[in-house]
Amino acid sequence: MLRTRVKAGLAFGLVMAAAFAALLTFVQLADRLVPAWAPVVGRPAVVTLRSPYGPLLGRDPTTGLPRLRYESRRALVPRGAVVLPGDPVHQVALAHTLAAPLGAGRIAGAFAIHFALAFGLLSYLRRFGQNRLRLVRTQAGLLVAMALLAIAAKLILLWTALPEYWIPISAVPLWIATSFDRRTGFLVTVVLALVVASLLSFDVVLFSVMLVRGTSATLFYLDRKHRLQMVIAGALAGASAGALLVAILAGFEGRFDVWADLQAGLGSSLLACVGGGVTGGVASALLRSPAERLLGQVPRERLLDLTDLEQPLLQRLSRDAPGSWEHSRAMANLAEAAAAAIGADALLTRVGAYYHDMGKAIQPKYFVENLGPDEPSPHEGLDPDVSADAIMAHVVVGTRTLREAGVPESVTEFAYTHHGTQLVEYFWNKCQQTGNPKNLKEVSFRYPGMKPQTKETAILMLVDSIEAASRTVDPPGRAAFENMVQRVIFTKLLSGQLDESGLDMQDLRVIAARMTDTLVNMNHHRIKYPWQVERAQQFGVPTRAVRDSSPQVDVRPSTEGSVVMALRAVGDGERDERPRRLPAAGPERTS
Repeated sequence: MLRTRVKAGLAFGLVMAAAFAALLTFVQLADRLVPAWAPVVGRPAVVTLRSPYGPLLGRDPTTGLPRLRYESRRALVPRGAVVLPGDPVHQVALAHTLAAPLGAGRIAGAFAIHFALAFGLLSYLRRFGQNRLRLVRTQAGLLVAMALLAIAAKLILLWTALPEYWIPISAVPLWIATSFDRRTGFLVTVVLALVVASLLSFDVVLFSVMLVRGTSATLFYLDRKHRLQMVIAGALAGASAGALLVAILAGFEGRFDVWADLQAGLGSSLLACVGGGVTGGVASALLRSPAERLLGQVPRERLLDLTDLEQPLLQRLSRDAPGSWEHSRAMANLAEAAAAAIGADALLTRVGAYYHDMGKAIQPKYFVENLGPDEPSPHEGLDPDVSADAIMAHVVVGTRTLREAGVPESVTEFAYTHHGTQLVEYFWNKCQQTGNPKNLKEVSFRYPGMKPQTKETAILMLVDSIEAASRTVDPPGRAAFENMVQRVIFTKLLSGQLDESGLDMQDLRVIAARMTDTLVNMNHHRIKYPWQVERAQQFGVPTRAVRDSSPQVDVRPSTEGSVVMALRAVGDGERDERPRRLPAAGPERTS
């Protein structure tokens, strides 16, 4: 089995959750852990003192009875301002800061809260997240991004007098929605909102504003291809958070003076809600590429660079294995269309199609698409296991070549998953027909890769077989293409190759329809030129439109229930990949 990216387990979740909780506990209590930052009456405040939104005890002027009242403006002492002994606002902020002594119980409680949040998030990703979210690199990067946002939030609270609603929480959910999916972005938003609220004694209004802004940003983020959409989503999310703030404060206080709040300038809560949303959108757009690298993804700019046909690896493939290169280009068009149809990463799928058969550039004559019309097949005098090893070696060699060239692992993954753990059926059957003199087992004829772990790699596996089989369909009609596509997909399902890909039945239905339409469009009928009709009549060939003399495909279920695609030019059951020439010493096979 080829080495691949490491998936996170229970032990990793416990360790990372504990590390995250320890860091966040320090961030939450940092102003209490540093004695020099402690406020002193009559001296300038080293850090900003704040109180959470909450009730103030007063008396009813009519009855004289005690009552609770709320004020939109929080008790706040800016950093550098002298803490006045008689100022009620300063006294409230000071009282809140010194409310509870910093002891083991308070530290343990903060640690337990953050540990539960982190461990719950990682457990969800490990059990229910898409496969890319189960990787160690991805989960570690996600926790780092969340911790960095918490640190930025703490700095805003301690070192500025700005309203806490300026915290750009929407940046992280937008990165998650870009690299993965909105559902995970929603979950991360909930955890982040709780983390940020914990920095201000779990302020319920701050939590509500952060929650609505983060979820709204992911909902308004409609086009992941353009960075400007992040800014637009952030701005709309900020407006949504501002509307929620007005509703909450009006509900607590009975009214909210919008004009008076806006006149406060940078101290305006409404301006902070909208500005924090815009800031989050701008930060997510500017830091998108570093964030994608942190999360283990390939930035879009890097993927576009890999599609350049002047890339040395692609130049080498097109020069040394031209047939395989043309096959990869045809696959790229089909795979990109299928990925776009189900909302997968179409650009990543195209790039994976370009590089998935890189191993064939090492020994191109092993594969029929790189042979001239009159080149003989050397397989007639070779043992089936030797032929199978030569075929399967391109997976191992291609993976090694891509890794040595520094190609991102997300692209390299297509090389060792596009055949999965499938059986090279033709040579296994040939081995059995000759009596299996070496007493070989079926495992010796299985590809040494792994099953597709993402929707994109699964699409490429399907397209690899579909594109090769489409060349054998003659005449190229819709019904024939539809039948072929459906049977290829059924074969992969039956063999379990799609079990870990995340594709559901709706995805497969959409892929089948899109593949059929694309193949029909690629093989559309054209009118024959007069000289073609004349030549056809001269040699007695029917004048109906035909593609060429390509062999037909006979698709029929086998006794085991799988589908055997008996190509007239002998193949491995899905594709004719038989090597036509072997060197003196074949490549070593890794299993």
